[in-house]
Amino acid sequence: MLRSFKLLGATATMLAFATAAFAQKDIVIGLQCDRTGPTQTVGVFLCPGYHDYIALVNSKGGVGGVKIKAVEIDHEYKVPSAVESYERHKKEGAVLIGLYGTPQTLALTQRLTEDKIAGTSPGFGAAAAANGGRFPYLFPIAATYWSQAAGAVQFAKDKLGGSLKGKKIAYLFYDNPAGKEPLPVLEALAKDEGFEMRTFAVPPPGVEMGAQALDIAQRFKPDFVIAHLFGRSPSVSIKELKRVGYPLRKVVSFVWGAAEANIEAAAASPWPRATTPCSSPAWAPTTRC
Repeated sequence: MLRSFKLLGATATMLAFATAAFAQKDIVIGLQCDRTGPTQTVGVFLCPGYHDYIALVNSKGGVGGVKIKAVEIDHEYKVPSAVESYERHKKEGAVLIGLYGTPQTLALTQRLTEDKIAGTSPGFGAAAAANGGRFPYLFPIAATYWSQAAGAVQFAKDKLGGSLKGKKIAYLFYDNPAGKEPLPVLEALAKDEGFEMRTFAVPPPGVEMGAQALDIAQRFKPDFVIAHLFGRSPSVSIKELKRVGYPLRKVVSFVWGAAEANIEAAAASPWPRATTPCSSPAWAPTTRC
């Protein structure tokens, strides 16, 4: 949280320098997005919201009387395209890069440091970036996947009576760097709290999950499921776990896992206690369970 406040100050300083350096030219922010790739269900909401907020700031005079210009590039959740878009943003004079995606953030972290350009990765990316000494130009802003993992385990513990000793927890995750990021924390907590954890990887693009759901419900039979899915896969998990009879009130999801669009896509009603998984325990109390 402290680094988040520091980011605001650092960003204001950079924008002030940009204002002085470029007089009445726009302050350029590079915005990476996925509107057409496997995580478009996030991008088509997140990226317009980014533009809306910049429009609000500009409507109030911008920063020091200078308008902000967000240059968006759709990288389709592809690392090579993200690297290419970063270079384009750099050439256009971007003083800040709004990153999108954990694989993309990992690929660009060193470049941000070398070029001394700040990058933001809210709710994704490398959790170690919370250490500003090691990652001076990368700002997670929101809860990292490590924090979300700890929050999810605590949520399950609370729901299971305050103890996880002897319990079983399934970790259902998107099989890429983002999905693997919380594993060290979950493994350490399993040892500390005394629960058995089993992992269930979902290959990209995450649109088939029948085998994993069946294995969870009929073989492993966990006391709780922690899901870390995004893109189209959350709606698939809701549908498949419901199909095999696993109670969704015993499923808690990381931040991207149970939005209204996911629930609607899974043909579930908006807020039923028994059929909607809990979402985002890491940074806000859920009202869904």
